[in-house]
Amino acid sequence: MKKLIILSIFCLGISMSYADNTTSTQDTVIRTVTIVSETNPSTGAVRTTTTKTEKIIQAKVENSGSNVIFDGSSYNIIFSWKKKKKLQPHWTGIGMGFMNYNDKDIPNGRLQVSRSHNFTVNLIDYHKQIKNSNWLFVSGIGFEWSRYHFQDNAALTRIDGVTRFEPAPEGINYNSSKLLVYYITFPLLLEYQTSGIHMSGGVVAFFKYYSKSQVNYYTERGRQVINMGRDLNIRPVDIKLRLQVGINDVHVYGYYSPMSMFNKDRGPDLRTYTIGVMIGI
Repeated sequence: MKKLIILSIFCLGISMSYADNTTSTQDTVIRTVTIVSETNPSTGAVRTTTTKTEKIIQAKVENSGSNVIFDGSSYNIIFSWKKKKKLQPHWTGIGMGFMNYNDKDIPNGRLQVSRSHNFTVNLIDYHKQIKNSNWLFVSGIGFEWSRYHFQDNAALTRIDGVTRFEPAPEGINYNSSKLLVYYITFPLLLEYQTSGIHMSGGVVAFFKYYSKSQVNYYTERGRQVINMGRDLNIRPVDIKLRLQVGINDVHVYGYYSPMSMFNKDRGPDLRTYTIGVMIGI
């Protein structure tokens, strides 16, 4: 009597390789194990025979090359990182500008534009690219120091709770009459970039942390410096519109204040505007 038992076991091994193009080779290895048992009818002895075979099948698999776009960078599903040059915002930097306002209806409040300027230091920016476009949302933190110098022989001071330009006392001629206002700034801008040229616009919030009106003049006792007031009803939070155009890291910026610098009915209607130049860092 002959008894035949055949057992086949298939094992699959896959080897993967990466290629620079979109085609990769995958080898399939098939191993077969056959076991045959025979029984001698006379003696009853059992003899077992084992046979092993191996077959290698080569197959080519086309890589679809699918990518996932994330935060302006290309993320490949086979973990190859395709770095794309990111757009950089143009907020951080240092700058200087000249300020002005319409002083036609402000008695004793004419401005010396050549001596009225602001200094800007923008330290931090945060930006978010809009999908895979040339547009950015830009925010950050900056500092601004503004100095207004006045032409008339008068100074800003608060009288009966209202800030106004008060003429100098009789016999005194102010050598300098100025207003100092220092701010922390927070922008919210939309920026577009192409071929090294960038344009941005939006609003900037100005948080006042220091202000002072100061005059100086000369008498027989020498130079006198007088502080005319610190809390001058200046808005603690001001909003200005900003427009900026530039090439690479050099740009021209402008501000316009749609609201008066002073609280309503508590000071003159000073709606300032600024033009300046910044160098990016």
